[in-house]
Amino acid sequence: MLNKEEAERYSRHILIDKIGEKGQEKIKRSSVLVVGAGGLGSPILMYLVSSGVGRVGIVDGDIVSVSNLSRQVLYADKDVGKKKVFVAKEKLVAMNPFAKIDIYPEWLDCETAPHIFRKYDCIVDATDNFETRYLINRTAVELNKPLFIGAVGRFTGQAMVVIPHKSACYNCVFPEKEKETVHLMTKRNASLGVFSPLVGVIGTIVANEVLKYILGIGKNLIGKLLIYDAMNNEFSIIPVQKDPNCKICGTKK
Repeated sequence: MLNKEEAERYSRHILIDKIGEKGQEKIKRSSVLVVGAGGLGSPILMYLVSSGVGRVGIVDGDIVSVSNLSRQVLYADKDVGKKKVFVAKEKLVAMNPFAKIDIYPEWLDCETAPHIFRKYDCIVDATDNFETRYLINRTAVELNKPLFIGAVGRFTGQAMVVIPHKSACYNCVFPEKEKETVHLMTKRNASLGVFSPLVGVIGTIVANEVLKYILGIGKNLIGKLLIYDAMNNEFSIIPVQKDPNCKICGTKK
């Protein structure tokens, strides 16, 4: 149940007939893990927390650097040199004291990933390197956790949603054996460069997908790859198929 202050805080959600008080209570009962608290992670975390997700986990072993500040909107000059997860938690709790924020100041690995993922309903991949993306995808599929992915590079961003064993997983679309291929969803932002407002656009889309999934409303990017061209302000949505030979989720693996 929502208390009086929560009802007022989320009143604009509650006014929407597809959400209402029951929908907002669903959001409150939900838990989401966000891997990566950088450019994409910042808007994703801010919107999930401000929208009332009851429990949010943050995994990131990095510290704030000066080069982060142009696009990672959770951080300021005074935060340089500090662990991102600690700064993020402080900012997010100030934004919404009703949210429970769990922090993991570490880099995800094959041993820690299953232990952490089991605690949450949904997983968000807001990382910037293919090694971690493959690990996140593999763990989410193994644990049957819905996975929401965002990626950015230069002036282009992408988003997709994975429902394990029902839709194409990340490895179906970008097979690990081809990881040497330069692609937004595999190439580090540091080597591509990234247009600062782009992370806000894609991060907001990912947060939108998570909240719709929790509420059970609208159409998610399941079996679809959304591509946004910020230079020309164009959106494209490409169907992606589940690969029966995928070594992660395929029926013929």
